[in-house]
Amino acid sequence: MKRPRATLCAVLLAICACAPVAVVAQTSTPRDLTKIPLEDLMNVQVVSVSRKEQKLSQTGAAVFVITQDDIHRSGAANIPDVLRMAPGVNVARVDANAWAISIRGFTSRYSDKLLVLIDGRSVYSASFSGVYWDQVDVPLEDIERIEIIRGPGGTSWGANAVNGVINIITMSSKATQGALLVAQGGSGELPELAQYGGKTGPTATYRAFGRYRNTNSSLNTAGGTAADGWHAYHGGFRFDWEPSERDSVMLEGDLHQAAEGQTVTTVLSDHLPAVPTFNDRITVTSGNLQARWNHKLKTSDFSVGLYYNHDNRLDQGLIEKSNTFDIDFVHHVAISSRHDLVWGLGYRVTNDSMSSGYSVRWSPPKRTSNLYSEFLQDEITLTKSAHLTIGTKIEHNSYTGFEYEPSAQFVWTPTARQTIWLSAARAIRQPSRQDTDIVYDAAVISLGGGAFGVVTFVGNKDIKAEQLRNYEAGYRTQITRRLSVDIVGFGGSYRHLETSEFPVLSFASTPAPPHVVLSSLLAANASARTYGGEIFSTWSVTSRWRLSPGYSLIHIALHAPSELGSLNAKLVPGDTPKHQVQFRSTLGLRSNLDWDTSLYFVGKLITTPIPSYTRLDMQLRWRAGEALELAVTGQNLLTPRHAEFGDGFAVAHTQVLRSVLGKITWRF
Repeated sequence: MKRPRATLCAVLLAICACAPVAVVAQTSTPRDLTKIPLEDLMNVQVVSVSRKEQKLSQTGAAVFVITQDDIHRSGAANIPDVLRMAPGVNVARVDANAWAISIRGFTSRYSDKLLVLIDGRSVYSASFSGVYWDQVDVPLEDIERIEIIRGPGGTSWGANAVNGVINIITMSSKATQGALLVAQGGSGELPELAQYGGKTGPTATYRAFGRYRNTNSSLNTAGGTAADGWHAYHGGFRFDWEPSERDSVMLEGDLHQAAEGQTVTTVLSDHLPAVPTFNDRITVTSGNLQARWNHKLKTSDFSVGLYYNHDNRLDQGLIEKSNTFDIDFVHHVAISSRHDLVWGLGYRVTNDSMSSGYSVRWSPPKRTSNLYSEFLQDEITLTKSAHLTIGTKIEHNSYTGFEYEPSAQFVWTPTARQTIWLSAARAIRQPSRQDTDIVYDAAVISLGGGAFGVVTFVGNKDIKAEQLRNYEAGYRTQITRRLSVDIVGFGGSYRHLETSEFPVLSFASTPAPPHVVLSSLLAANASARTYGGEIFSTWSVTSRWRLSPGYSLIHIALHAPSELGSLNAKLVPGDTPKHQVQFRSTLGLRSNLDWDTSLYFVGKLITTPIPSYTRLDMQLRWRAGEALELAVTGQNLLTPRHAEFGDGFAVAHTQVLRSVLGKITWRF
């Protein structure tokens, strides 16, 4: 796709022109983590486990934190590539604008057991269970940290936080004062950013940004140029105000527009019995507005948050329009020396409208869904070194009614450098529009003698929520001042996984020519068991050199009634590699020169012919003073190209190419 330089320059100039003549240098330059003691890394505060601040070393969950410095050193140009460094997270690119991302299995383009949040705002799609990763376009320079929970988070965050939670937390505008310009050139993905942060009073700050992203088309499986290139425009702001020592207010919003391409193979009613392959376009327009008020009392604190989100997406001929409004209240109070309580209430309403696509119809085409929730967690101090946290979330949704998600976490810290924890939890994945309202023409099969049939899956209004019962044990230790290790083992039991009933045969004369319809009702008859573990370590070899290796293992055993055969809509729960390895090296060659390396090994996929691969990324970064930074990044350096995932939801997968990028970052 061609790059509209004139439009981009106009955006950059407009943002800079709005800035006062006298500016303060952008203050968000990442700290050098190689010079931070491991004790500080172990005591990083996280909020995603229990909806309150906790030290990472004292949480009863498998948590991995990606800091701004990690992001800066990775050389990544998008959030999916940033997530590759987390053990237990499987990141696979389908094509240049689509990813399959999961935690602990069940990987697909729309992984439906992973909850993704941006500053606490859910970006999980209520119509298609999963996440549109091309719309998760937070500027990497504005991310404070990404908290990743591997395992259930339903007690705190509710439905769909089954196998994990990814919470992207952005910086306060107070930390991003001044102007920032980022430009990249080379092959592959080329995001560019113009941003300015200022003050509107002694305790109020803001930032505003404009962003343009251009991604070149990759190669298809035959080695030719694919149709998956895309470009996007993104503008946004954040406002932070502290009217008193006890109060803080945050307001932020985004507008996003994208034009993308893909190659699809799908059933078309006016082409029967052929199933054509053709290039297709995607257009996206979305916007959101989010506000949060935090207030501290003498012995407690509370927060009130609300957000509105609008999406308008054309994808595979289907126009999806949705409007979501969400409000939540969270109260944290220590009711005694032994009981630390967090409780909250929430309400979410989603109105959506779905048109017919190439092979998809909806009944009804419009729906309003409501979600009511409340949760309660109590951290009980058993002894000075032992704590027990118990709680549950109760929700009422428009599909299955009342659901509950309890959990218990036991944490023991025998010494200041050791933590042992155990946890048990129940989580659910509530049905979505595609489970209850869809009519999907999935395939055309030959019946001999020129006759043919269309395999159609039909949504089930009475389908059950998928359930997980999960058990985990973990050990964290700082062996020396230079070496720390984190080990987790887990086992899970899944019920009511989605399948389909045995098909019912009927005859249809329209659309012509006359044909047989094999109609199969979606059901929830499968179950599965998983077990595995993750280990990662941090070793400060010297004051300038740090190594961070990680390894994850998962085994999935699926059980389903044999009569379902190959006609299940989701018999195989995605493609997940059994083994994954991450290895990162951060090296300060000089005080202003860094060399950072990331090496990833991903095991082969079983149900699609995707072999294992090893990916090597490197970045050389030079700071030319306080204001200017130059970086050269090489990605996928070991091979010219490789595939990471098979075709997903009719979309043809493409190959990830070797690329070299040059980046200029200017703060003033």
